[in-house]
Amino acid sequence: MLKDRLSPADEATRDAEMQATLAACPRILDLIARGPQGAPDAEGVIYLRAPLDPNPVVLSNDHLMGCVKAAETYFRGRGIGKDDPVAILLPACPATVVAIFGAAACGIAEPLNLLFTREAIVAQLNAINAKLLLAPPPGMPGGLYEKVEGLQREVPSLKGIVVVPLDGTISFDGEVLRPDPAWRDHYGKSTDTSEADRVAVMLPTGGTTGHPKVARLTNRAMVASTVSSRMALDFQRGERAMITLPLFHVGGLFCTTANCLAAGTTMFIPGPAGARDPALITNFWRIIEKHRINIAGNVPTTLGALADIPVADSDISCLRVTATGASICPPEIERRYLATWGGACIQQLYGMTELAGAITHDVHGVKPRAESVGTRNPLVELAILEGGKLHTGPWPSPVGELLTRGPQVFAGYVDRKQTEEAFRDGWLRTGDICRIDADGFVYILGRAKDVIIRGGHNIDPRAIEDAALQFPGVALAAAVGRPDAYAGEVPMLFVSAQPGAQIDSQALAAFVQENILEPPARPRVVSVIAEMPVTPVGKIFKPKLREIAAGEAARELLKLEGLSEVSVEAITDPSRGLYLSVTAPPDKAETAERLLKKFPVKVELRA
Repeated sequence: MLKDRLSPADEATRDAEMQATLAACPRILDLIARGPQGAPDAEGVIYLRAPLDPNPVVLSNDHLMGCVKAAETYFRGRGIGKDDPVAILLPACPATVVAIFGAAACGIAEPLNLLFTREAIVAQLNAINAKLLLAPPPGMPGGLYEKVEGLQREVPSLKGIVVVPLDGTISFDGEVLRPDPAWRDHYGKSTDTSEADRVAVMLPTGGTTGHPKVARLTNRAMVASTVSSRMALDFQRGERAMITLPLFHVGGLFCTTANCLAAGTTMFIPGPAGARDPALITNFWRIIEKHRINIAGNVPTTLGALADIPVADSDISCLRVTATGASICPPEIERRYLATWGGACIQQLYGMTELAGAITHDVHGVKPRAESVGTRNPLVELAILEGGKLHTGPWPSPVGELLTRGPQVFAGYVDRKQTEEAFRDGWLRTGDICRIDADGFVYILGRAKDVIIRGGHNIDPRAIEDAALQFPGVALAAAVGRPDAYAGEVPMLFVSAQPGAQIDSQALAAFVQENILEPPARPRVVSVIAEMPVTPVGKIFKPKLREIAAGEAARELLKLEGLSEVSVEAITDPSRGLYLSVTAPPDKAETAERLLKKFPVKVELRA
């Protein structure tokens, strides 16, 4: 029978276990060696080169960790020391796991977003002074090597590009890594406590070109995050967990991959593209059955897609845990997914790159609460900033911005100014609006920057989105602020359809009008789009929707004033935010600028 919540004694036990683990594992390498040390011959990773690969690559724990040690030796031989970054532009495969942890053992690993442009990659590498860059061979899907070929001319610190195949073998520049049995003596037995505070991984978390935002993660933060997820999701030795999030994301790297290694759970990688591969989504339930997967984690947008895939006659009784994070799971998507899967609940978690993973979880054995992201992880402290006052408990709390501190918190960004802006009196500001109930369950109400402010009235976009998701055929919904000359901004709703469904935008608009009780929250405009823009990990990408909304609003206003010949493009710049780039004939420029400045959006006039 599920508990209603963790007791104070339960929380104290978890805090003590975390403290003991942090003391025993000053490095992430010491933690991930625990599972393999307990079962060196067990399956460490099962890798499908494509979702329906009939002959997966299987590596034992001993082989995998031996290759990590060999990779560490390789990097040391290329001159990598504790302060030297190794950038890794590789999709998910065994070699990527080896490269990341091998680099973290002797230097600093920085997995890169695979969708970065060449310009963004150059900016990232220059920001961190990368010494090496790992990339797939030429001619691979996605053209990653072609994207970075000759990059040394633009990144003075870069000493070379190392080619790494994606076929399941583990080799660097044609040199096959031979598993080094010395890993058993070097990992899991460190007594160098100074390693806990060493930055061993850096991850990009925003700002791709002019001002990259790169989070510096210490060994302590990575260990704390990994242990928290293992406790909450109850990873077990001998089980199999599917890795579908990319390894440049904390969800894929720590909440699952490092978690699997530390617990002795077999990593199952269903192809290098993860959940972005349509073949995985189409065949998801059959893959669960064939490979007897016990744990699966996906972002809410992916769960929504899986809800539309019939289980049919697949036996998926092996799947005991579905976890979700990266963004809040709308209740309607959760309902649809549970109806398809047949499971009792989805375990939600909440975190961010700056926390090396999650700081709250739905906990195994504890009944989830509707729309909550669980309770605090061990040793995590939470606070609510409201009206300039910091509330640290007892709970319940007022609604305000969520702040946190504890061992999971990162060591700041590469850019010191960005770091200063991220903290308040030692607390990390998450930028998320939140409330905490009397029992410590956390409810994320939205991003502070996502709140729509209509004539001074704050509107939670989730209320609009939840209403839209109840309309037949809607797969995804997102509400953003649309610039308005009178109210500042008004709600605009974007939706995409489930496969095969047709959505009547007028009927949808009438439906949401009826189902949103708060008049200011009723969307002014409803737009049905062919495909919802998402980030590389599957979160809805609202900056793109804000660009569409701002561009449409500007062109509509200009047309009403007879200025159709004026062109407008809405652009989001990492350092300047959203602005309108306006091109107008000389005799129309002043009028166009005057009109558009009625919007709460910067205007840049071009000749």
